[in-house]
Amino acid sequence: MNAVVLIGHGSLLSDSGKAMIRLAAQLQKRGIAPIVRPGFLNYSQPTLAEAIADCVEAGAAQITVQPYFLIDGKYVREDLAGEIAQMAAHYPYVTFAMAEVFGPHRLLTDIVFDRIRAADPALGMESRPAALLFMAHGSPFPEANAPIERIAARVHARADYCQAVVSYLDCNQPTIDAAIDQLTADGANRIITVPYFLHEGRHTQRDLPAILGGARHRHPQVDFRTAAHLGYDLRFVEIITDRVKAAKEVERERVRE
Repeated sequence: MNAVVLIGHGSLLSDSGKAMIRLAAQLQKRGIAPIVRPGFLNYSQPTLAEAIADCVEAGAAQITVQPYFLIDGKYVREDLAGEIAQMAAHYPYVTFAMAEVFGPHRLLTDIVFDRIRAADPALGMESRPAALLFMAHGSPFPEANAPIERIAARVHARADYCQAVVSYLDCNQPTIDAAIDQLTADGANRIITVPYFLHEGRHTQRDLPAILGGARHRHPQVDFRTAAHLGYDLRFVEIITDRVKAAKEVERERVRE
C-alpha cells in the first residue's frame, strides 16, 4: 500500500501548520494515495517519525515523503534527508522516496499573482512608480533561492511594476531593510511586499510586520501594501500531486535498473 507524508518545518505558534494539515486531508479525499499524513520537523505535532509510524501501522509498504517547502535549503537537504535515512533504517521492509520541493512550479506564479492582485488591484498601473518586493527567509545554500528569483521574474513579466526584487530575512543579500531602502532611493513611492512563506508562523506574524513598521517610519512618503502569505490554496493539491507522481516515476525507474 502506498502512503504520502507531507512534512513541514513546524512553528512555535501552534496553528501555523493548519494549511498543510487541511491540504493533507484534501489529498486523502482526492485519492493521491490510500494513506496521507501530515508531519513536522520541529516544534509542531505530529513529528515525521510519528507520521511515518502511523502510515506503517496502517499498512504502508511504500512511503513518499513530500517536503512542504518552497526551496531545497538546509532543512530539506540535511535535516529532512537525515531523518528519512533514519526511518528507512528503522523500517527496512518499507520503501521510501522523497519528492522535490515546490521550487519553481508554474502554479506558484499564479498563487503569488493572485495574492498581489488582492493587495494591489492596480497591479502597478498607477502613475506613481510602484515596486514589487518578495520577502523570503533565505538559505545557507544561496543557489537554493533560484526558484524564488524565477517566480519573481514571472510575476514581474505579468504586472507593470518598475522593479521586482527578492529580499531575505536571514542568510542572504539583500536584506529586506536594504532592499526597501534601495527601492525608495531608486524612486519607488509605492511598494507591494510579498511574504513568500507557506505558514503563518513567527516570521509572518511578528518578524516581517516589525521590519515593515520600521520601514514605514524611515520612509513615511512611501505607500506600503502587503500581500497575504501563500497559506491555504487548493492549487497546492495539484502542485503536490505533480511532485509525488514525479517521485514515484523516479523510484520505478530505479527499481527497473
